[in-house]
Amino acid sequence: MNKNILFAFLFGILISIGARVSLDIGPVPLTLQTAFIFMAGLLLPLPYSALSVTIYLVAGAIGLPVFADGKSGIEIFTGPTGGFLIGFLVAVIFISYLSREARYKVKGLDRKNIYWNALMPCLVGSIIVQVCGMVWGKAYTGDAWGHIYTAWLAPFYFNMVFKMVIASLISAEVWKYIYSRK
Repeated sequence: MNKNILFAFLFGILISIGARVSLDIGPVPLTLQTAFIFMAGLLLPLPYSALSVTIYLVAGAIGLPVFADGKSGIEIFTGPTGGFLIGFLVAVIFISYLSREARYKVKGLDRKNIYWNALMPCLVGSIIVQVCGMVWGKAYTGDAWGHIYTAWLAPFYFNMVFKMVIASLISAEVWKYIYSRK
């Protein structure tokens, strides 16, 4: 079996575990799954990073309790937070695409530049997840944009930044370890 397929399954499991680390603070629970999604995008080639998120989404859709708060089922995709789930797949594709060359070009770079090269795709991915989630939430609830922003985005700024930084720091160290030796 291809090692990237194994890593895709591993990240599918890590994303599921990250979703179970959940703090219910409003209509959208605070979880760690996006940190693992960001790391999958930064560390795996595009097809395999997309596979890792697809494994997570399919596992939840068929009834495994992998979503936030142990939820599962196709109704989660059609519920108020379904846009975030769709955003996860779109985000990991963009992150993997945007970081595809940076991960191989670490030799001779200082850590600051490597971290920056890992952080920028995560920023794009985070924006994608939030936009997909907010647009879906707006369509689902019919609430005003101001309320969607206040309830669905603003409480998560620190969490989003924290997850981007953690995923970037870990992934940059992995890049440095693996690719600076080649």
